[in-house]
Amino acid sequence: MNGRSGLRALLGLLVSALFLVLLLRQVDLGEVWDALRGVEWPWLVGAAVPFALGLWLRALRWRLVLRSSVELTQGEATSLVVIGYAANNLLPVRAGEVVRAVLVEQRHGGSRMQVLGTIVVERIFDGLVLALFLAVMLATAGGNDVLQLLALVMGLGFVVATAVLAWIAAAPETANRWLVRLLGVVPARVRPEARRWLGSFIAGLGQLRGLRGWSAVLLATAGSWGLEAVAYWLIGEGFGLGLDPWLYLGVAGAANLAIAAPSTAGGIGPFEFFAREVLVVFGATSAAAAAYALALHVLILLPVVIAGLVLLWKNQLGVGVLTHTDRLAATEMESVS
Repeated sequence: MNGRSGLRALLGLLVSALFLVLLLRQVDLGEVWDALRGVEWPWLVGAAVPFALGLWLRALRWRLVLRSSVELTQGEATSLVVIGYAANNLLPVRAGEVVRAVLVEQRHGGSRMQVLGTIVVERIFDGLVLALFLAVMLATAGGNDVLQLLALVMGLGFVVATAVLAWIAAAPETANRWLVRLLGVVPARVRPEARRWLGSFIAGLGQLRGLRGWSAVLLATAGSWGLEAVAYWLIGEGFGLGLDPWLYLGVAGAANLAIAAPSTAGGIGPFEFFAREVLVVFGATSAAAAAYALALHVLILLPVVIAGLVLLWKNQLGVGVLTHTDRLAATEMESVS
């Protein structure tokens, strides 16, 4: 591990620790333990179905975005998405995105940066839909200052990102000229590489040049997060929270927007804190909400990590591909800094 990688890991641990302290402060840990012990497990088992369907739908979405560059079967896309998510859960700074891109490059010969461009598209659509979920919940049911600030900052950010994405997809040649000019502010030594990355990114947006492509990707994104929110609701029923099902759209929005900026491995800390914030606003006790948030994140992270490692073994890749790609991601980040 080099100096920068060690610093990133340390910062990630500090962020996780800070948010976990905020989550558990002034909470009776005995009550949290009682809430965990009182879970009705059939609800949690049932939550696996919509969660798995949501992953399948995200793999379908990626196929749609990636089609202009590489053709994948649904099985291949699902396998790579799960492996990438598993790496995200184990490594800091969303290194799983690079894992996906490297595996596609090795297996299908696609441009790594072009594939990364399609993953950026996924993240922008994710953020837009999650911000919409949270905004609708706040507008109809209310919320506290923390949630309103999160919705405002992330909502504006992802609306702007979506507008820029739409402009690039609709007018790639014009966008390329303007963006190349903007590269004048970066150090001269990295401009050639940056231009190559930019060209690959724009080339990867072929499937978004038209209303049909946008509609398909947006519907797949909304459907996948809607299914995940159903899983959140089922887990909430297992904890006996008794909240209206649609409020879990806000839980999904707040918890996942909080980890949109890569910081901690798996988003541990911020995810739990913001999930708890939504639940407390709508009547759950702090202890029950904290227990739910902790269990929810484990139930999301652990099966994906296990499935990803199994898929790595099945494809004879080995766990080493994750650490190798983490180093590769760090090297590429350093090359443009």
